[in-house]
Amino acid sequence: MKKLFTFIIPMLMGVPTLHAQDFPLQFVDSQGNVVVDGTVLQLTTIEDLGYGDVQIPSGLSVENKTSEEVTCGTEYSITALPNGAFQTCFPTNCVMRETTGSWTSETGTMKGNEKRNMLTEWLPISDGTAVAEFQLLKYKINPVTKKPSLDTRGPKVTLNFVYDPSHIHHTDVSAAISTVEYFTLDGRRISHPSHGIYVSRITYVNGAVKTQKQQF
Repeated sequence: MKKLFTFIIPMLMGVPTLHAQDFPLQFVDSQGNVVVDGTVLQLTTIEDLGYGDVQIPSGLSVENKTSEEVTCGTEYSITALPNGAFQTCFPTNCVMRETTGSWTSETGTMKGNEKRNMLTEWLPISDGTAVAEFQLLKYKINPVTKKPSLDTRGPKVTLNFVYDPSHIHHTDVSAAISTVEYFTLDGRRISHPSHGIYVSRITYVNGAVKTQKQQF
């Protein structure tokens, strides 16, 4: 009598999501506190950009917990955008969206132990609540083609931006300027812009940050 052996081979569907302690990157808030996987943040502090324009910053940064360089990006969805525009600048270029939808960012690299501000904010023009979800992605580099491919997914956070001018604390970003940095559209920092379009990042002494495109 022949014996029958059954081999069970697990099939991995899609790209795995690592536990937070295994994933090399983590979200941190403006105070340096870790924002754990699954957190829902209520964001209500607005910054006055002047000329009647305001923004509600996420205050989020991404931190590389390891000493190794990591190729990374994000997968993000805007599920509610009642008005205005939504901007995110991680890991490289600043991208502005004016509709709901889902996107995958460009890839970028983070050095070991680096912390990088996501510069993610809602720029409302009237009352409402904008909602966005972000998940960190780690890529691996093909040693032959040098092209990145998705390796693992990491922690996810939900951002609820609430704009109610009658109840929100305003931060005036017309305070004294601390630093001004300039970046090319592909995310390279430069010392002095020449002719063309660049992204400027202004940091004020009160900690507020303003980003905008400028033509020189």
